[in-house]
Amino acid sequence: MGKMRGYKVGVMLFWMAVLFSACRHDVDFLANYREVPIIYGLLEANADTNFVKITRAFYAQDDPIQVAMNPDSSNYPGRLDVRLTEFCNGEKTREIILDTITLHNKQQGTFYAPDQKLYYTTERLRMNMGGEAISYQLAVVLPDSTLHARTDIVGARSFKVKSLAVNYSLEYFGTRHPLKFHPAVNAGIYDVSFSFTFKEQRTPDGDSVPRTMYWEGGRFTESDLALHPDDDGDYVITYKPETFYEILTNFLGGDTAIAGLHRFISDYPVEITVTAGGHNLQQYIYFNAPENMVTPGDNEFTLIDGGYGVFSSRMTTKRKVRLAGTTVPDLLAKTNWGFKYIGGEN
Repeated sequence: MGKMRGYKVGVMLFWMAVLFSACRHDVDFLANYREVPIIYGLLEANADTNFVKITRAFYAQDDPIQVAMNPDSSNYPGRLDVRLTEFCNGEKTREIILDTITLHNKQQGTFYAPDQKLYYTTERLRMNMGGEAISYQLAVVLPDSTLHARTDIVGARSFKVKSLAVNYSLEYFGTRHPLKFHPAVNAGIYDVSFSFTFKEQRTPDGDSVPRTMYWEGGRFTESDLALHPDDDGDYVITYKPETFYEILTNFLGGDTAIAGLHRFISDYPVEITVTAGGHNLQQYIYFNAPENMVTPGDNEFTLIDGGYGVFSSRMTTKRKVRLAGTTVPDLLAKTNWGFKYIGGEN
């Protein structure tokens, strides 16, 4: 991979908070001062709308940050010819032409805001079903070249959380409890997260409003999880019950009692979210990790011929679950927190 050699590049990692071929390509950002296309796209077969971000990198001798905040410098003018070609078991089955849309809610930061120009389609993508192997090829026609990238679609309807409950009982502090989910087709990496929702009433005659606490369960590669499959082919991760209480204490602001405050717990207050990412997304994340750079200043790993970025797939599955064991009685016993069990849905 080429080196930046002390120069500054205006656009680097954009959208990685949102984004979660096998070939590695060298990109010389500064060769002949050419524009370098930047592509970020993660296709989701179960999404209503799929987006692809297409922008460009540039050379700036002065302050590249100021240039990056100018949309005219980052965007290609007009509307590019951008399309997805669908393949089923290697055979072409459909072509989808992407339109442009402008989102208006990007926060201020390094890059221009609040508007962002994206390419999108509302045509539903196909899921892997009944032995079908679905993939999509992206084609982007630029004034002087055409870029291509391809990804297998991640997931099928069999991808789901299998656990029916989580157990944060105080008696199990210091141990780890299992969480099961069935793997996604073509996935190489998984992100697991949790949320805990309850209704809060601050005065006896006031309205109760929902509050939700979120926390991360970890990131796991398929090779990590494959070491511990159960008899049904499900993957198993483990969690520590005390982590729930540590995060909840901070979320509630400590153990101080508030007069008249009540918090109501339903039958299914915890939601488990598992997001599966494709193998090329796993590669992209791995090679862009600072600890995996060959030398400081190396350009990051890219999956786009003649350009920079990533084109892959992901799928998310969610399930609301119960609190098992003595978790609910343990929460009710912490009287300063004001929890009450009411059952039903949130």
